[in-house]
Amino acid sequence: MQFTRRRTGARRTRHAANGQALAEFAVAAVPLLLLLLGILQFALIYNAQVGLTNGVRDAARYGSSLVANTDAAAGQAADLTIAFLGTALAANVVPYDAANVGVGTQVCFAPGTDTPLPTEIRVRVTAVYGHPLVVPLINLIVDAADGNSDGLYTISSTIELRVDNPPDPPLAVAGAQCRS
Repeated sequence: MQFTRRRTGARRTRHAANGQALAEFAVAAVPLLLLLLGILQFALIYNAQVGLTNGVRDAARYGSSLVANTDAAAGQAADLTIAFLGTALAANVVPYDAANVGVGTQVCFAPGTDTPLPTEIRVRVTAVYGHPLVVPLINLIVDAADGNSDGLYTISSTIELRVDNPPDPPLAVAGAQCRS
């Protein structure tokens, strides 16, 4: 009877290489996961910025269609436009929370200053919104980037358009009519 000895050296190296690959993957997976989560968070912020810009543009278009040829009419148009802005933001910004609309959100109707036409009225719509940071780990890094540690990233948008007032009666807007 003859005994043969098994060679087990080849198996040991193959299993050792598998263990080494697992350790290398664990080291490489952490930065890759953080990179992926960062891309996801910034995609959500960018989506909210596009929605905010669309909502502000819709409100500015709405405000430019209102008659604002006197101080009283400009004040009423500003009230209507700020109310419309809330609806436009709710329709365009995802996720939207009215409590996250920031200080600086306003609608102003004012005489144009940079035009040769002294009878031009312009509407300026500005919205400031605190978008929630929802991606774990990345929220801790991005939260301090806007200067506040409140779990929100502040985004803003401003649009200014000329108001299409009828030619009669002549404009009598003395100063800016703003609403927040």
